[in-house]
Amino acid sequence: MIKTLPLHELDKYADNVYESIIMISRRARKINELQKEVLDAEAASITDTDNYDDEGVSQDLIDRQYLKLPKPTTIALQEMMGGQLSKEYKEYKED
Repeated sequence: MIKTLPLHELDKYADNVYESIIMISRRARKINELQKEVLDAEAASITDTDNYDDEGVSQDLIDRQYLKLPKPTTIALQEMMGGQLSKEYKEYKED
């Protein structure tokens, strides 16, 4: 069952709810990119031609195609609630 997250919990880790949502979404995008790299590396490593069934379909390919990875937003939210995410602001210099 899905547990509802109170918004005031997100205020503990950022100045406001909107800032925390932006932090979570940026981290989720990075996690998604890392997961894509892992899946691409897995797909590139398929070289075993001995594991084909009668119809010419590789069982390794099917297993890797349906690999279940955790959702990036869930991971990012858990990192936020665990205090592992921090915010940084770039300093702009005026000319």
